[in-house]
Amino acid sequence: MFIHGESYEWNSGSSYDGSVLASYGNVVVVTINYRIGVLGFFPSLDGTARGNFGLMDQVAGLHWIQENIKEFGGDETNVTIIGHGHGAACVNFLMLSPMARGLFHRAIMQSGSALSPWAIASDAVTHSRNLAKALRCPDEPDKNSVMVDCLRQRSIDDIIAVDLRVPTHLTAFGPVIDGIVIPNDPAILMSDMNSFYANYDLLFGVTKIEAYNQFTAHDERNGIDPQRRDRLLRTLIRNLFSYHLQEIFLTIVNEYTDWTRPALHPISTFDSIADSFGDALIVAPIIRAGLLHSRVKKSTYFYNFAYQTEEGDFNSRSGCIHGQDLAYMFGAPLVSGMQFSFFSSNYSRAESALSETVMTYWTNFAKTGAEERSAATAKGRVQWPPYDDIQQQYLTIAMKPKNRDHYHAHRLSYWLNLLPQLHTPGPSNAEEHHLLEAHDDPLSYDGVVRSSSLTAPTPLTHYFTTHSSADIIEATVGSTTVNSTHNSSHLWATPTSTSAVLADKTHQQSALDSGAKANANPSNASVSMIVQQSTYSTALSVTIAIGCSLLILNVLVFAGVFYQRDKNRLEAKLIRKNYQVQKMDEFSMTKNPSSHSPLKQHSAPIDANTATVHLHSNSIQSDYVSGMAGMAGMATSSQKHSHNSMLISQDSPTPLSCHVPMASTNRLAHVSMANNTYHSNSVRTLPRMDHKVATVNVINTASNTATLGHQQRHTLSHEMRV
Repeated sequence: MFIHGESYEWNSGSSYDGSVLASYGNVVVVTINYRIGVLGFFPSLDGTARGNFGLMDQVAGLHWIQENIKEFGGDETNVTIIGHGHGAACVNFLMLSPMARGLFHRAIMQSGSALSPWAIASDAVTHSRNLAKALRCPDEPDKNSVMVDCLRQRSIDDIIAVDLRVPTHLTAFGPVIDGIVIPNDPAILMSDMNSFYANYDLLFGVTKIEAYNQFTAHDERNGIDPQRRDRLLRTLIRNLFSYHLQEIFLTIVNEYTDWTRPALHPISTFDSIADSFGDALIVAPIIRAGLLHSRVKKSTYFYNFAYQTEEGDFNSRSGCIHGQDLAYMFGAPLVSGMQFSFFSSNYSRAESALSETVMTYWTNFAKTGAEERSAATAKGRVQWPPYDDIQQQYLTIAMKPKNRDHYHAHRLSYWLNLLPQLHTPGPSNAEEHHLLEAHDDPLSYDGVVRSSSLTAPTPLTHYFTTHSSADIIEATVGSTTVNSTHNSSHLWATPTSTSAVLADKTHQQSALDSGAKANANPSNASVSMIVQQSTYSTALSVTIAIGCSLLILNVLVFAGVFYQRDKNRLEAKLIRKNYQVQKMDEFSMTKNPSSHSPLKQHSAPIDANTATVHLHSNSIQSDYVSGMAGMAGMATSSQKHSHNSMLISQDSPTPLSCHVPMASTNRLAHVSMANNTYHSNSVRTLPRMDHKVATVNVINTASNTATLGHQQRHTLSHEMRV
């Protein structure tokens, strides 16, 4: 059975379609409507009216399931209730209520619990009288019955039209501790190991950004400045706490400030305050509820839904926000074209697979209550370990689910451990506020301590220099317009009686007055937090300057690359042109032969390592090439002894130096140059030198191959390659 949330004032169960979840998980999904607002949670006034009608409607829905679910193929002995937001708080209340005993067996709480400061309407009586006054009904405390009768005569439109000034983050009309449906404070009931809370299996979880709806789109896009952050935090602190507001404010700012960054960027400021609001209003309370439940014998599982829909309605840069996990639980990505009231209609195939994973986890828990033994692991999914107060393991649900432990342990330790110790009334004597607990007990110290009568050392703040207002976070709780002081008795154990409320207000007013006096006299200011950080404008200027320098450097690099490319292209073009001219000259000399002289042979002295032979070819007579026709058969022999050949390439009169290995004497030396082939038996072969080379310098001034046949040139071109 799904209990809708979002608010105690609006929403409907008819907005959620459970057909896909029922079909995929082979379960029966029931969605209900219950009375909300003043009609569902008008408080009890001296027995003249009953409160918690909304919760009683939910109990009636569970009774209906017990009586009729068999007709729909369901099992009345295996019932799981699911709630989101305020609906999750209702689920938590039903787990504590004796009215719902035996009507369900497991519970799933998504982003909400009974320990959240908005879960219980602590000041519902005051708002009821304000409502009666706005509708011109008697609002005196001794005329409760007359007031109720008068309100019953008003139309629903008139009642809804009344605009009550409700303190931010709190509830005007919601569940109240009436001793029947909610018998006692939820924190006390959860701490009792023998309470009804220990009779149910529990699966609970949160998203990454739970307080997204507390801010505007402009805040999320552009960030917020430190001044607005302080105003938001002061409102939160004044409405949720009653004692030591100044210290609570300072510790929250210190805990949620990123001290590793050189400047207070508006975006990082928004991220920090969004985290603090989410932890205070939803995450820390539900974690505490899970820790209390993990001590019982029933199963406890915790998840963190960390995936953000690609084409969702809220494209937050920070990640998944409050409520985005509902679409995957109801299977919205699996039905393209089907419009769900609160969900987007465009999902990817990977998101459809993620929805199948979520529905598998949820339905397996509803069937067995034990995820580690469910069929989810059989399909290749990550095994989900149970949650306990030691290891605190949980499952991060994303495209690749992972097991982790101690969710935001350092941040949450402030709300779960430090804040409950700060939020206490303290001793009645004002001077004792500055002393330690058991201040005069010597057994509580390790070492010598000074007497209380001695002069205390100079405070460290005496050495702090004065900074501009942009660099100083004023640590005072000023006036914030609210109607009443909320006395939360769920997470931070604040008294709820009328006398305690008056005492709280008196104490709070004195704290505010003392803070105002401290601010009026800076020399006597007790606390100020100095943030030694450069201004944002200076950091922005440096960033812009560096960016411009890198841009200019990139332009110069690109200019150099293009210049070098054009230069290489021009050089290649000149080389091709010279080559074409050279080929044309050679072709012209071949067509117009001149008189040539016989090949002249010159030998140079040979040293121990190399031999140099200078061949000057001025002319070639026909008698030197008359024997060339008979050398075609020597190609094979020349190829076998190619290591004895001299390979010389020369297309211009410039001397060319070639190194060739020398073999034994009486070997023929072949010289092939361009289209002219020279063969001379008179070329003297140099003596054999092991592992040595001979250097041959050839100067070609003219060539004549008029008598050399095409076949002869072709054969010799294979013997000696250019």
